[in-house]
Amino acid sequence: MNKDSYLILNGELHKSNSAIFNTENRAFKYGDSLFETIRCKNLKPLFFKDHYQRLMRGMISLKYKTSALPTQAQFEELFEKVIIQNRIFGDCRIRLTIFREDGGLYTPIGNKPQYLIEASPLETKAYELNKKGLLSSVFQEESKLESGISQYKTGNALIYVLAGLYKAEHNLTDILITNSKGKIIEGLASNLFWIKDHIIYTPLRSSGCVDGVMRKQIISLLKQNNYLLKEVPGTTTEELLDADEIFMTNAIQGVQWVVGFNDKRYYCKITKEISQLLNEKINQENSN
Repeated sequence: MNKDSYLILNGELHKSNSAIFNTENRAFKYGDSLFETIRCKNLKPLFFKDHYQRLMRGMISLKYKTSALPTQAQFEELFEKVIIQNRIFGDCRIRLTIFREDGGLYTPIGNKPQYLIEASPLETKAYELNKKGLLSSVFQEESKLESGISQYKTGNALIYVLAGLYKAEHNLTDILITNSKGKIIEGLASNLFWIKDHIIYTPLRSSGCVDGVMRKQIISLLKQNNYLLKEVPGTTTEELLDADEIFMTNAIQGVQWVVGFNDKRYYCKITKEISQLLNEKINQENSN
């Protein structure tokens, strides 16, 4: 951690290496937290309305006091403040973490949200399609439970930690996760799409996948540009091996194509078109 970098805790700037928490922090003790990772371009968070709305829905599900949270506009001002303070001049990544106020054991004493804002630079200046495709397989040692909170990014991320370890152990660059029904539903930090005979498929939110902000943008773009899209209850290894293309999406990297799943190799013709549409959308919005 850079000793000269800064973060914002509940509206106040702190050095990133400051002691800002104590052992009563509920995110530390119980994973009692939510988070959003947001890409910023020219000091402005991309698709922040969608990030903010998902955050509010998650807070309601976890019974946080939503009225105590800063507004969308207030957060945007705080993002700009921490980006400037850290002297980040290109695109950057914001992590916004919400956690419940200290106190209580499993039963909280209060439900007021606290918030932490961290900023880090990104190497790319746009949603660049990866030149080297991802290599992926399926993590099957644990599965993700479909529930009312599975669509949010929460502090309970152990399945992703274990999947990440599996990915590293097998020299992969992404890994796919299954739900309790054995269906493949998402990647390590991204939503899953695959293409077969010019039809684009993606798992339904009810399958247990994260309700991705970029997933929402891509689905909207596909419909606007008359691509055939089907949302299904997840997929199988056999269906992915039969696919023509596979790609992943998230709010930081945009669209990323998969070159290899198990022993099969894939092209990225339609995936490249979709990535171009995404960048055209962002450029158009920035020029307005």
